[in-house]
Amino acid sequence: MIKLAITGKADKRVLAYPFMRACSIAGRTWVVTDDAAYKRLYSGKENYGEIESVKIYVLPTMSMENILKIEELAIKDETEYLIFISDSYISKEMQYNLLLCEQNTTFLGNSIEDIREDYENAAFGTLTLTPNKNKRLDPKEVHMHQIVWKPDYSFYLFRVEQLRQLLPLKDKTVSILLGDAFAAALNIKPEEFQKLLKRKRYSFSK
Repeated sequence: MIKLAITGKADKRVLAYPFMRACSIAGRTWVVTDDAAYKRLYSGKENYGEIESVKIYVLPTMSMENILKIEELAIKDETEYLIFISDSYISKEMQYNLLLCEQNTTFLGNSIEDIREDYENAAFGTLTLTPNKNKRLDPKEVHMHQIVWKPDYSFYLFRVEQLRQLLPLKDKTVSILLGDAFAAALNIKPEEFQKLLKRKRYSFSK
């Protein structure tokens, strides 16, 4: 089972939904998150639900005790991809990380240089409402992906949550960031990952 994380103080759904879809096509996928917005993907008000075979656990607090319980269940279910989506939860047990930073310089108050030393398989990006006008160069040897929110992203989230279908997102910037972060996790080349994000799938009932 491969553990992956998308972490940072931003609306990660525009990254997480297409990534969840890609992983679910590649293999059995579970999601653990502290964001109650993911309850919009399934019926009911419980902290557990499913969408297109992806199991979702919403944890109000990402305590180690709760995480270990879910990991045990995931292993028993022969889960291939366990995705953690959180504002602040990060663990060295994650094999691959996508870290959303603050204005190119810090991640959760820590310097990106320090984070990079502790987390080898990490991709970095920013997700902002307006272009970053900060002229400061990116940290040495760190490629910082910059994504500026588009109206199309809001429409995409609305469609996914209203239809309760994990739809592909046709956006080159998001696709490149996800490929940079996670193509190796799926043991495929970045260009193959781009195709996976667009691949058609069999339909699922809600």
